[in-house]
Amino acid sequence: MLFSQKATLPYKDHYLDLDPNYKDENGDPLIRITWDYSENDREIHKFIQAKQVEILKEMGANHIIEVPLAEHYTGGLAFQHNSGGVIMGSAPESSAVNKYLQMWDMENLFVCGASAFPHFSCTNPTTTAAALTYHATEGMIKYLKVGGGLLVQAKNQKQFA
Repeated sequence: MLFSQKATLPYKDHYLDLDPNYKDENGDPLIRITWDYSENDREIHKFIQAKQVEILKEMGANHIIEVPLAEHYTGGLAFQHNSGGVIMGSAPESSAVNKYLQMWDMENLFVCGASAFPHFSCTNPTTTAAALTYHATEGMIKYLKVGGGLLVQAKNQKQFA
């Protein structure tokens, strides 16, 4: 078996919101993910699969089964790393968290994980997410030592002495 991972680019019609129908046991709405394969995803899959078939034939494989990309993403085994929802950035107008993964509008909340990435390539995001979590932990320690407050001033905010 030969399998590959590919990058999935961000699109405006891929987003998270609160589901109007489904709720948790406390009556709060669940997060709804709106996402599907793009035409670019389909073309990348075809290209990579053709290269895989070429490699397998060159290696002497005599039984090759090509697997087409499903018409729509079903949440099944797809080996992709989706991210987003709490984007990291330098200003609250364009992001949800700062470089310490601290929420711009709720200073005592730090959100760790791949949700901080607007997107990433085909490589596994675990080590990058872990490094950012380590950095966030340093920020949390600093936050506690200084008694609270935002650890980073937004680029568009004036800093006062």
